[in-house]
Amino acid sequence: MKTRQIIIIVLIIAVSASLFYFLSSLKEEPKQVKQIQATKYVKTASVDYTEVNTEIVAYGRVESTMPLDIISEVQGKMLPGSIRLKEGERFQKGQVLFRIDATEAYYKLQADRASFLKDVASVLPTFKIDFPDSFQQWQTFFEQINVAKALPKLPEVTSAKEKTFLATRNIFSNYYRIKSGEVNLSKYTYYAPFSGSITEVNLHTGSFVNPGGRIGKIIQANSLELNIALDPRDVQWVKRGTEVNIDTENGDQRWTGEVTRISDVLNKNTQSLDVYVHISPSKDFKVYDGMYLRATISGVKIKDAMTFPRNALVDDKMVYIVEDSILKVKDVKVHKITKETAIISGVEEGKDVVTEPLINAYEDMKVKKLDEEKDQSNNTVTNVKDKKKQNLSSI
Repeated sequence: MKTRQIIIIVLIIAVSASLFYFLSSLKEEPKQVKQIQATKYVKTASVDYTEVNTEIVAYGRVESTMPLDIISEVQGKMLPGSIRLKEGERFQKGQVLFRIDATEAYYKLQADRASFLKDVASVLPTFKIDFPDSFQQWQTFFEQINVAKALPKLPEVTSAKEKTFLATRNIFSNYYRIKSGEVNLSKYTYYAPFSGSITEVNLHTGSFVNPGGRIGKIIQANSLELNIALDPRDVQWVKRGTEVNIDTENGDQRWTGEVTRISDVLNKNTQSLDVYVHISPSKDFKVYDGMYLRATISGVKIKDAMTFPRNALVDDKMVYIVEDSILKVKDVKVHKITKETAIISGVEEGKDVVTEPLINAYEDMKVKKLDEEKDQSNNTVTNVKDKKKQNLSSI
């Protein structure tokens, strides 16, 4: 390469470098913008303690207080009663629900009474001679015996000798055997123990029934209760005799009730305790066995407490309070938690407690209350109005 070419290349490089530095000097340095930290506004409320009424809402099914399985104690052919033995059939107390053919048992009992009549007749001559003071009452007893009717009351025994004499003649054993037969005969006719309705029928007229055979099921329709399952933590707020408001899920039908029983046994499947609420009759709405209803129970009153949004709790045991625009964490006593609220205490009255859930919040964080922002906005608007008034007056 010639010397002249080398000199030209060097000159070009030098000129380019000079031009680059010159142009760089003309570029202004970027201004540093200060980062403005956004102020976080929080919703707060002043702590003010009052007496808080606890309330528990639960669901359950209606059940009869007197469901009864009809079991036959005797055997024989089933005969109709005074009503049809069908599901849904209503009956009144004392009506015959069904009968069992008692012909054989009836004649056997009559034969036993006739035999007993002969036994009493055989002891009367001895009473007349050996126990003259008791003869007349035994004579009257003998005359009152009717083989078609229940035996009259056994005369009173006045001496040990008389008692021994009657025992050796099997008077006592035969008498009570017949009385047992009379009780057994009454079991062939089943009378309704209360007014209600039939909910289940297993055997019908004409069927042969054995002792222990299940005929069906009846309920007392005018005495109903609501069986609800409560969390063991909520049971402490419920007492026997507590008034209960009962309604359907959509609220179009309402009843009143009263807590009558609280179970002491935890349900293994649901881990809950059963609470039974007696339902008072209503003229406007009828309640039926098996209905699914909602119960609102008025619980125990808590003194010196306040209702607080549950979602504003921190770890279900703390709250945020605002002191001099600084966020602080405070432990509280949680008396009761529901789905949406919590009843708390433990914060000094007058303190500002945060009533909304905070995201990415931390202790000693600088915040402002929403009411402060409103006050500032109101002051700004007032100042603008004042300035406008001044300008208008100067004109």
